[in-house]
Amino acid sequence: MDEYTITFQSEGEHAPVKLTAGKTLMESFDKEISPIRYGCEGGVCGTCLVNILEGADHVNAPDDEEKETLEELATTPQARLACRLEVSGDIKVEYVGFNG
Repeated sequence: MDEYTITFQSEGEHAPVKLTAGKTLMESFDKEISPIRYGCEGGVCGTCLVNILEGADHVNAPDDEEKETLEELATTPQARLACRLEVSGDIKVEYVGFNG
């Protein structure tokens, strides 16, 4: 199975992470040590909000539920929810989160 590398804008804080194809970004992290926080895990709370800084062409399109959440919470067009984000190549993200 293919593996991709997820790097974070603040590289000093979080080492790059390998992600297996077919999993969401959220499914690739151990929740206890994840560099991204999670809440509902269903695409509605925004706790796992990230900005895609590089590799946007390597992620799936948002589904209708994610689009609804992003319309309310996103501050940039690069915003996505890690719990809905499927990756098909290397990407770089910035964790933003929403704690509204």
